[in-house]
Amino acid sequence: MASDFATHREAILEEYEEYYRDCPYDVTPVKEILDQWYEEAKDRTPYERKALVYRAAAQLCEIRIFRQSPFFFEVKTGRIRNSSQNGFPPGPGLEGWYMDKQMHYAEEFQEWIRPYRERDLIWGDIFSDLAHHSVGYDNLLAKGLKGFVQKAREQMEKQPSPAALGFYRSVIEGCEALRQIAGRFSALAQELLAGEQDQELRDNLSMIREAAKRVPWEPAESFYEALCVILFFKEMMTGLEGVAVAVLGHLDRLLEPYYIRDCERGELDYEKAKNLMAHFLIHTDARWDLTGDEFASTNNSLIIGGCDQEGNVIYNDITRMILEVYDEYELVNPKIQARISSRHPEEYFSRTAAMIAGGKNVFSFLNDDVIIASNVRMGKDLKDARLYSAGGCQEPVLDNTELNCRAFLYLSLPQLVNSFFDDSLNLFFEREDTGYEKPEHLETFEEFYENYIAKLKSIYKRLVEVLNHYGAFMREFDPCPLLSATLTGCLEKGIDMTEGGAIYNPTSMPLVGIGTAINSLLAIKEVVYDKHMLSLKELGALLQSNFEADPRMREYLLNRCPKYGMDTPEVNAFAGRIFHDLATATSGPVNNRGGRYEASLFVFYLFDWMKEQVGATSDGRLAGTALSRGMNPTDISGISNTANILHTLKKIDMTDYPGAGVLYLEMPLMKSEPGTSYLARTMKAFLEAGGSALDLNLLDPQVLKKARENPDAYKNIVVRVCGFSAYFTSLDTHIQDEIIGRTFVNG
Repeated sequence: MASDFATHREAILEEYEEYYRDCPYDVTPVKEILDQWYEEAKDRTPYERKALVYRAAAQLCEIRIFRQSPFFFEVKTGRIRNSSQNGFPPGPGLEGWYMDKQMHYAEEFQEWIRPYRERDLIWGDIFSDLAHHSVGYDNLLAKGLKGFVQKAREQMEKQPSPAALGFYRSVIEGCEALRQIAGRFSALAQELLAGEQDQELRDNLSMIREAAKRVPWEPAESFYEALCVILFFKEMMTGLEGVAVAVLGHLDRLLEPYYIRDCERGELDYEKAKNLMAHFLIHTDARWDLTGDEFASTNNSLIIGGCDQEGNVIYNDITRMILEVYDEYELVNPKIQARISSRHPEEYFSRTAAMIAGGKNVFSFLNDDVIIASNVRMGKDLKDARLYSAGGCQEPVLDNTELNCRAFLYLSLPQLVNSFFDDSLNLFFEREDTGYEKPEHLETFEEFYENYIAKLKSIYKRLVEVLNHYGAFMREFDPCPLLSATLTGCLEKGIDMTEGGAIYNPTSMPLVGIGTAINSLLAIKEVVYDKHMLSLKELGALLQSNFEADPRMREYLLNRCPKYGMDTPEVNAFAGRIFHDLATATSGPVNNRGGRYEASLFVFYLFDWMKEQVGATSDGRLAGTALSRGMNPTDISGISNTANILHTLKKIDMTDYPGAGVLYLEMPLMKSEPGTSYLARTMKAFLEAGGSALDLNLLDPQVLKKARENPDAYKNIVVRVCGFSAYFTSLDTHIQDEIIGRTFVNG
């Protein structure tokens, strides 16, 4: 039995801190040997050159066992402490070694995008998503690495192409390397046992010694082994593949069969399993420094709830123990992505609502009915679509079958509106062959609106061409044969996931600031076309002056014009129309991996990052201030009625957006039972309204102001920033101010 987590929690954290505070560890000698190997393998396939990293980790890198933990996962590969945040730019350790040698691809792309990023029209560093990936955990747990090796060898006998042979050889080398690393953990645990007197710590070491002999090489056979496989493989992929593997998996679905089997055998009970779960989950908060960075968060997420492949609702003992561990030990990470539906039991809603009401702002809620349907609409099999996770924040990815690139390049909708008033923003259309022709006159709002959509289509068309061009180089830039082996399709085809080996291969370019854009268009319709208060030219001059030319007109635009979320028939109809038209404009083209581009409104913190060069907007927003968040109404509109917002949502078909659209609801802190019931009802109303993803944040703005002034007295306040949770006092002042300034809704 593993050591008692509750008793040893502080000692566990101290042991982790003693090791992780000195990250990144210097692995220069290892990288120098890798450089020699790379030169010797210059005539081999990219996969085989990448597989040198696996060999180096197995043969040259130290391993570390934490005596306080019953799990094995730490290899000294030179990772920074707060890794798994992004796969790019390349890290200093082995995870970045291969990509560093191919950086000319990234530099060329960055030079192309630079002028558009400088104008806050398009944001992006790299031409593919390197930060939000998942492992095919079902395949890994069921087959073990041994099963992948057997499959690779079978496929090699069919005499595939030289490239496929290189891919299979790399998979085999990677699996054998991880087998060797696990064997070293087993041997080290045996060695440490000789000098360990504490019986509970001896139990931890004994568990590691026995488990590491079997997994992940063999299929997992117990609840504990399944946890070992998930943590070990995820950490190995983050440290070796050069991409941030963000997802710990759909845990209550994955683990339930092992839990039931162990309990039936008398080898496990609820409390023992919960103890193991606490040890498993604490690693994320322990590894990452959650106090010293403006974005003191990890990318790690886990998924609960939802359904299985046959559509059966999941809410079980694993779900309960995960929630209890977070509640009792006040964990901040991994992020909890809670899949919900109208078929889930009342206990699920009330349990999560009670935690949020108590100030534990650690959840995102994902609507199964909408997200599954949106994926089916894109041609994916229903059974596959039912198995989805969220890759970091709220962006969905299908388990085992999908490589989904959807959080790496963003478009500003408000800046596109402003391009009608500021010719410098038309730089993109002047430099790129988009096919868009600027009209001489826009006599009606319908003409203005149609040209807005035409501009979006033309810019999107060109972005698709650019991303497809550079995406074709991903097999050279950073192939991932070992991670690919876990995804259904890659071994069967002999193709890496970066080339389209998975069954599904979509891409999304999320749209930022939809609320600001809608309000700007509504204002243009009213003051220019309906009431003829200003011409387009006069409105443009007013915006260029940041409203200084006529402050009273700004007040009119801000307070008198229709606003998204105010729940009138006209506004709701327009919102439904533009959501649909934007999705149509950004869905359908084929990417370089054979998948399709999918519509997305996942914007992370880009609503703040893409603000500096966005001048005043027609809705009354001042230059340089934040755009609207997710699919929210703007904060400056002051719309604060939850019922109105959700009624507006009913008029929008969110199945148009497989990449999800997040509704953020900030609410006053309410710890009483009525508050818990209200939150549960809000979640159900969100489902009924057809929302996609929901983040609830219960805060007291006055307390936040006190925390900003006296952080030592308020160290434990956890806030939902934008798809991740963080200690409020760890955030930079400008982020704290942004959170305090959000609109707090009411019933």
